[in-house]
Amino acid sequence: MKKYEVIVEDEKAAELAELLKKLPYVKHFKESDTIDSYTLASEDSLKEDWLVKEDDELQKLYGK
Repeated sequence: MKKYEVIVEDEKAAELAELLKKLPYVKHFKESDTIDSYTLASEDSLKEDWLVKEDDELQKLYGK
């Protein structure tokens, strides 16, 4: 099974919920509170590769 996270504007939440209820392959979905922009920015920042290219090359050289 796969899990997806979808973020929609508040005014479209009910429309999305109705659509998901009609899809036969959707097993379960849940609604959670609004995520603020700072949280989204933090999550995006954590996804980035923070290694400087030179550090990455040294790790490859030393097998780390």
